[in-house]
Amino acid sequence: MYQRRNGLFWGIALLTLGVLFLARRAGWLNVDWHSLTNLWPVLLILAGINLILIRTRNPAAFITTVMLAVAVPTTLFGFFSRDHSRYNIGWSSSDDHDQEEDENDEDEDDTDDEDNEDNDNEDDYRAERDRRGDGEMHSSTFTEAMSPDTREAVLKLAGGAGQFNIGEPSSELIKADTKQTVGTYSMSVERDPATRIPTVELKPTDGNQHIELKDGNFENRVDVHLNTAPVWTMDIALGAGQGELDLSQYAVKSLKVAAGAASLDVKLSDKADQSDVKLDVGAASVTVRVPEGVGCRVKKDGALTSENLDGFTETGGGEFLSPGYEASTKKITIRFDGGLSSLKVVRY
Repeated sequence: MYQRRNGLFWGIALLTLGVLFLARRAGWLNVDWHSLTNLWPVLLILAGINLILIRTRNPAAFITTVMLAVAVPTTLFGFFSRDHSRYNIGWSSSDDHDQEEDENDEDEDDTDDEDNEDNDNEDDYRAERDRRGDGEMHSSTFTEAMSPDTREAVLKLAGGAGQFNIGEPSSELIKADTKQTVGTYSMSVERDPATRIPTVELKPTDGNQHIELKDGNFENRVDVHLNTAPVWTMDIALGAGQGELDLSQYAVKSLKVAAGAASLDVKLSDKADQSDVKLDVGAASVTVRVPEGVGCRVKKDGALTSENLDGFTETGGGEFLSPGYEASTKKITIRFDGGLSSLKVVRY
């Protein structure tokens, strides 16, 4: 019953969020979207009532689950629709842009001096916007040669909204392909003077990018290929979008993933004796794939987190152990901290 209720929540939540975006873009509703953020206290009330009803197995939990599934995406949508300049991200349709130009025209009738200044600023803004988001695809490839004495390596990957993949190995230390219609990426490699451990950092060149969707023509994709010889430490920070991290061929002793509204699929390996995984997500759906022969401990936190941990035994305090964990020679510890999120651990 608990899993079915989780499915009901996510189904209604995604449906509600999709309808809100569609209604706003089509202009079906004349609503002050930012005012929806005032509903956030309702989330706390509904969440508390819902948890109590679920714990007591009260049938009324069905009603509060439905209400929560509608209130959560509505409030999030209000945050997404607030003043764009605060985040330097503009999710505007062509109608919104036309309305802004009409408002600028009205302002021009007020004072000539202010008009000239506003027009200059507008011209500069448009030139900068066109430079960063001209709708054309920009591709780059970054490589760093593999040194025979490299036994450990550090990867730091950062990105905003888009798709981020770690896949098939490379003979290089790292080979990364990027494709984006907005901004560029840069890669740096620094080696520790004492240990000679390289730290590879791949991130957007301009961390304060202005993104304006033009008929949905926006793409940001990063594909990373690593060498299998080193033992890796990974620190990955993503915004919104999708992350497919296939680490099944890499020895990873530490993995940290921070993500916002994202869908994550992480496939771990048995090549390290001990792997520590830390997942810190917001409104995300996370699937972690763990080798069958590795002992797995899951420690989760997050009042509104739903979990699917088939075969695991709950030991209390939000901790779950896989069968035969204590006797396993290789172990993986997963620490999961999520807000409006779901966690699924699959054995393969």
